[in-house]
Amino acid sequence: MRTRFGTHLALAITLGLLASLSVVSGALAAETTLTATLAGVTEGDNPGDPDGSGSATITLDPETGEVCWELTAEDIMAVGQSHIHTGAAGVSGGVLIPLDVDGFDGSSEGCIEDQDAAAIESIIANPSGFYVNLHTSDFQAGAIRGQLAGSTQPNTAVSVPGTSPLLLLGAVLLALSAAGLRFSLARRG
Repeated sequence: MRTRFGTHLALAITLGLLASLSVVSGALAAETTLTATLAGVTEGDNPGDPDGSGSATITLDPETGEVCWELTAEDIMAVGQSHIHTGAAGVSGGVLIPLDVDGFDGSSEGCIEDQDAAAIESIIANPSGFYVNLHTSDFQAGAIRGQLAGSTQPNTAVSVPGTSPLLLLGAVLLALSAAGLRFSLARRG
C-alpha cells in the first residue's frame, strides 16, 4: 500500500511541476496591454511642451515580437516620431522600441513586428522603467511623455489567493487516489 501511495504522490508532484511550468511560461509570453498619460514634462535637461497632453495604449506580445500602439496628442505641433524609451520618471533614456516613426497629427495607431522578445519582456516586467515619448520639431527631445503602467482593462484570469498550480493539481490527484481511482504505472520485468 505504501508503494502505491508513494507512486501516486510522485506522479502528483511530477504532473504538478509540469503544469506549473506550462502556466508560468504561458504567463510570461502572454500579450500585455500597458497605458501612459502623456504630458509636457521635463526630460532630463530638456523641457517638454507645457500645453501638451495625450495618451498611449501599448500592446506587447513577446511571443510574436509585435508591439501595437494607440496614441493621441493634443495642443502640440505635428508629431515627427514616437518611441518607447528606457528610463524612470524624469530621466532621459535611449529609444528601445520605435512606434510611429512616419509622424502624425492628433492620433496614430499601428503595429510593428519583429521586436526583440527580451526587450518586450523587460517592459512587461517593469513598465514604470519605460516611457512613451512623442517628438515634435519644436521639442525634438520630446514634446510629451508618460511612464508606462498596467492597463485598467479587467483581468479575466481566475486565481485563488495563496495557492499554486502545483498545490492544486497535487491535491486533486491525491483526492482522486484516496477516493479509489487508481493510477498505475506498468512495470516491465
